[in-house]
Amino acid sequence: MPHEEALALVDAQEYAVLCLIDPTGRPYGVPLDYVRRGDFLYFHGAREGRKTDSMLANPRGCAVIMGTTTVIPEKFGRVYQSAIVEGPIELIDEPEQKRQVMTWVVENRSPGYREKGQAVIERMLDRVLVYKMKMENTAGKHGLSVSKAQG
Repeated sequence: MPHEEALALVDAQEYAVLCLIDPTGRPYGVPLDYVRRGDFLYFHGAREGRKTDSMLANPRGCAVIMGTTTVIPEKFGRVYQSAIVEGPIELIDEPEQKRQVMTWVVENRSPGYREKGQAVIERMLDRVLVYKMKMENTAGKHGLSVSKAQG
């Protein structure tokens, strides 16, 4: 998939599975919502927990984003779209930057509720962390995946 098409897929979707390595060296995947601005994915979460501990211990991640997937039974395969974004993850705990990222989320996910969204942001600002992932590598795939067992 061309790079621009992979970026369009990232922009069109709402959720990813963020793959991390936790502090004990175990793999950890966590579903989350995100917003993209330029060459960065932004996401938020609680101040404590396995996701936060993992990113602090190993600040690199891989976000797997699935687009349209349709099973084609007679072909023993599927039509699919996917993108993988890899890069370093940086913690953002500065209030104005957090407010900006959370505002982008409200604008993208709840555009008809901006005023209410801003009130929620202000209540949650001290309780959440925001993360910024540099999109160092972005790759996408699409097409028809057909089982080799097909005869």
